[in-house]
Amino acid sequence: MRPIAAFFYLAILVLMPTYTMADESQIPKDWLQKQISISEAETAYPGITDDRVKDSPDAAKPFGFRHAEWEALKSHMQPGDQLWTFMSPQKSWEDLAGRSGIALVRNGAPIEVIVGAMN
Repeated sequence: MRPIAAFFYLAILVLMPTYTMADESQIPKDWLQKQISISEAETAYPGITDDRVKDSPDAAKPFGFRHAEWEALKSHMQPGDQLWTFMSPQKSWEDLAGRSGIALVRNGAPIEVIVGAMN
């Protein structure tokens, strides 16, 4: 790659907005699949069990490296809130832009999510 092209490529990467949890919460209601309980969510995303746990003990907890986000999501729950699984449409997976996970739903609308899988 030419030095000038490499510079512009690096500048684009640095200046691009980061992918945050706020961005993730913008999922359509039609992606919601099934209401689940906290214990069902923790069973579905049990954390990791390999050698990485030595360096990151919290990764063995539900949702693995995203355990802190899971705890934060649970702390945001209010009476009447629900947890739902979600998945983007099949076409998004075919286009390598699919994602699925758990959504915190309030008054029928997803307000916060944790992505458990994406491609």
